[in-house]
Amino acid sequence: MSVRLSFEGATVKDLIAHAKANPGKMTAATPGVGSVGQLATIELELLADIKLLQVPYKGLSPAVADVLAGNVDMMFDMLATSLPLYRAQKEKIIAVGSTERVKDLPDVPTLAEAGVPGYRAVTFFGIVAPPQTPDALADKINRDVVEVLKKPEFIEKTKALGMDLAPGSRADAAAFFAQERALWGKVIKQADLPLQ
Repeated sequence: MSVRLSFEGATVKDLIAHAKANPGKMTAATPGVGSVGQLATIELELLADIKLLQVPYKGLSPAVADVLAGNVDMMFDMLATSLPLYRAQKEKIIAVGSTERVKDLPDVPTLAEAGVPGYRAVTFFGIVAPPQTPDALADKINRDVVEVLKKPEFIEKTKALGMDLAPGSRADAAAFFAQERALWGKVIKQADLPLQ
């Protein structure tokens, strides 16, 4: 979770206290309706019992630009984007959405550690194929991709982007996608979001 550099607080508790004192006034940029950023923001609202003013953008770049300019208070962003900005002291990162701390930010707590129990939101990239793809071909693609993901030069390049690799089987991917579907389905239902 990134906040504008001029944000008065330095912790998730500060952010929640500010949001509770100013319901619907603290602004949260999202990279668009239906994005993980929007759902992550809604999950925070539900679990922390706060109300934010969501500002949907047409993509990540304009959302980040407005946080950096101080026009918007906060946003959920990918580490690949936010880590270089944090290191350049252009924004604050006060928590991460994963269930474990990020290696590159050992002093930054998870949202669950910082007072929002049960919070989990991660951005991920996966490789998928059409449903009619023969199993033998899908297995070969999986093996080839996993082999590439284990190469030191690939690991090095993705770490430089602030990304962690999770090579695994097709069954591992299916289980992860099912967890994501369940999590975001629950958030959508609890928030009573209309399908668009």
